[in-house]
Parts: sequence; structure tokens; C-alpha cells
Amino acid sequence: MNCKTRSFRLAAILLIVALIVPLVAAPPAFSKVPSMTGFTQSLDESADREPFEVEPQKVPDPLEKLNRGFYHFNDKLYFWFLKPIATVWGAFVPLGFRVCIRNVYHNVLFPVRFMNNLFQGKFRAAGTEISRFAINTTLGVGGMFDFAHTQYGLDPREEDFGQTLGHYGMQPVAYLNWPILGPSSVRDTIGSAVDTFLNPLTYILFFGVDDVGVSMGVRGGLMVNNTSITLGEYEDFKKRALDPYVSLRDAYLQNRARDVAR
Repeated sequence: MNCKTRSFRLAAILLIVALIVPLVAAPPAFSKVPSMTGFTQSLDESADREPFEVEPQKVPDPLEKLNRGFYHFNDKLYFWFLKPIATVWGAFVPLGFRVCIRNVYHNVLFPVRFMNNLFQGKFRAAGTEISRFAINTTLGVGGMFDFAHTQYGLDPREEDFGQTLGHYGMQPVAYLNWPILGPSSVRDTIGSAVDTFLNPLTYILFFGVDDVGVSMGVRGGLMVNNTSITLGEYEDFKKRALDPYVSLRDAYLQNRARDVAR
């Protein structure tokens, strides 16, 4: 695909987004469960990746002082608040049940993955996502069990709008570290905001539930649940890092570069 074709497709997608977003008056909310440490998903998912399969990107960090401040804020919030709650939750709720909760949320995010595969012209991957959603919603009891993977060998095709922008040539622009939300970039922040409008929970929680406290409680509960599954990974990461801020920034940017390139 030549540069002109990519530019035309990206412009068309952005035009569609510009037309759709104003029509959907949803309060701002990110499509994924926020992770103040960047460790919402198990590191086992990328354990088999080659460390140098993608050339490292040099992404500016012009707001490093501010980003470091937010990193330390998130770090303290994790150890003083999130980790204790997640530890108690994990002590009382069996791991299998917690994984089922995470699986259900992942299944609900099907539109995000499906639409971004379409945006990138990955039609076979989009078809895989349809098959996975149908199988896991029915045989997997609403997505609690990933039968599509275990029984049919269908792996998820993870795509988001940040990857879509990267697919069409947009660079990360600058590294950002948001309070509570954790590591990101200018490109991925725009992508996360757009993905919000593809996330069914945006409409269920903010339009189907009158109490805003209930909506935020659900999102907080999902973050606690995911954290309880990955407890210890962030701690091990910090022990190995000479400068945890730099290591987390570089790891995040490298992972995102791999996500865009695949």
C-alpha cells in the first residue's frame, strides 16, 4: 500500500469518526480498564515475543518532569490503595472466577477489536473476531470461558484505534503518563478516546444506569479484579529496573511499536 493510499484511508476514517463522535454524547471514558502501572494484562501474553523484532522508536518525552510526577502518584496509589484492595479481593474470590470476570469484559470489547480490524483492512482478522464473539457468547456462557481459543484455536486479534492511527503512519508524537490511566502517548490517548465510543459499556453504564457512582464503581471493580490477577508483576518489574520510570516508558513504547507493526 503506497503512502497516498494510506493517507486517503486515514483521512476517510478520521472523517467518519468526526461525523460520528458529535452524534454520540457519551461522557468521556476510556475503553479499556485503566492501569496506573501498565500491568492490566498478564505478561505471559508477550512472553514468547522476540525482544528485538521491532526497531526501538525514539519517542520524545518533553513533559518528563510532569510525567514522572504522575508516575510517582500512580505508584503510591497502587501500593497504598489498589494493591491492598486487590489482595483482599484475591484472597476471598477464587482465581478462576476472577479470570471469568476478565474474560467477560474482554468479550464485551468485541466491537473495539472488530471495527479497528476493519479500519485497517484486516478483514480475515475481523472475521475471526466475529467467530470468537459468537462462540464465547454462546458456548462460553456470555464470555466467561474462552472456548474459541481452547476448543477451536481462534486467538483474539487485538486492535485499537491507537494501532489504527499507527497503521496509517501516525507516530506516537510524545510520551504521556496519565494519573490513574498510566502510560500512553499522544496518539494512543486520541485512540483511547475514540475507542470509548465503540465500547458498549460506555452506553450501558452512562445511559442505562442513572447512578454515576454505580458506573464508576463498575469500572473501579474491573481495575481491582484485573490487578488481583497480575499482583507481583509490577513489583518484580521495579526490582529489576535501575530507573522504573524510564524502564516502564521504554517497555510501553516498545510494546506499542510491536502492536502496530504486527
